[in-house]
Amino acid sequence: VSMPFVGALTDRIGGRRTLVLGLGLQVLVMLSYLWGLAPGMAGFWFLAGRILHGPASGCVFVAGQSLALQAGGREHAGAAGALVRAAMAIGVPVGIVAGGFLAEGLGERTTFQIAMAAVALGTVAAWLWVPDLRAPLPARSTLREAFAGLAQKPLAAIGALNFASNFSAQGMVLSTLVLMVEERRVSLFAMGPQATASSLMGLMLIVESISMPFMGRAGDRHGTHARIGMGGLVSLALGLAVVGFATHNGELGVGLALIGLGTGALGPSLLALLPRWVPAERRGVGVSALQLCGDVGGALGPLVGTVLLAGSVRAPYLVTAALVACLVPVGGWLTGRQREELA
Repeated sequence: VSMPFVGALTDRIGGRRTLVLGLGLQVLVMLSYLWGLAPGMAGFWFLAGRILHGPASGCVFVAGQSLALQAGGREHAGAAGALVRAAMAIGVPVGIVAGGFLAEGLGERTTFQIAMAAVALGTVAAWLWVPDLRAPLPARSTLREAFAGLAQKPLAAIGALNFASNFSAQGMVLSTLVLMVEERRVSLFAMGPQATASSLMGLMLIVESISMPFMGRAGDRHGTHARIGMGGLVSLALGLAVVGFATHNGELGVGLALIGLGTGALGPSLLALLPRWVPAERRGVGVSALQLCGDVGGALGPLVGTVLLAGSVRAPYLVTAALVACLVPVGGWLTGRQREELA
C-alpha cells in the first residue's frame, strides 16, 4: 500500500535520503519489538512494529534499486541492479536464520538489541557513504498523474513478469515446499521435513543470487535484458514442472535450481529494462510500481498455493508452471520492443 507514496517520495527528495529514512524507521521497528517484550503491551507494540515495517522496508527497497539505476545508467543498469537484487534475495533468509540462532542462544531481547544496533550502524553508513545520486527534480504532480505516466504496454509487461516471478518462487514455493517434502517422504541426510525443505530452498536462493550478477552483466554487454528475462521465464516454468513431478532429492534439487536460475535471470533484467521507458526523474515511481507487482505476487502465492495443495501436492507447481508458461509470449513481445528501441 505504501509503495506508490515511497516511489513519489524517492523522486522528490532523492534515493539517499529515502534510504536513510527507511533505515531509521527500521530502528524504530526494532525498538517497538523490544517494548513488545514487556508484559502487558506485547500486542500493541508488535502490531505497531509490523505496521511501521511496511513503509520502512519499502523505502529501503525502492531507494536501493532507484540508486542502482541512477548509478549504472542505461549502459550498466543490469550489473548495478543485480547487486541490489542479489542482496535483497540473500538478506531476508539470512536474517531469518541468524535471528533464529541468536534468539535460541542469547534470548529474544538480546537478539532485537543486536538487530537494532546493526540497523542503526547501517543508517549512519548510508548517510556518510551512499552518494546522493539524483535526476532533475520532477515537476510537481499528483500521485495519480505520476503513475499515469507509467501506463505503457512495455511497463505493464515488465510488471506482469515480476508478479509471476514473485508469485511462484517467493510466494508459492517457499510456503508449500515443506508440505511437499513431508508428503513425499523426501529427506536429506536423515533430516526432518523442515530442515530438508530449508536446505533445498537454500540451494534455490544460492543459485538465484550467484546467477544474478552474470545475467545482469550479460544483458548490459549484449543489450539482451528482455531475451534473458524470457529465458528466465522458460527456466522458471520448467523448474516448477520438475518439482511438481519430483519424487527424489536429485529431482527436487534440479527443479529448484532451475527456479533459482529463472528468478536470477528475471530480477536484474526486469529492473534494467525500466530506464528504457521511465524517465530518470520518475525512476522512484517506476521502481515502486515494479516492487508493488512483486509484493502482490509474493502475497498471493502462499494463498493460492495452499488452496491448490488441498487437492494434490503437484497441483500448486503444475498450475503455476502453466501460468508462467503463458507469459513466455509476453517475454517474446518485450524482446521485440527492446530490439526496436535499440535499432
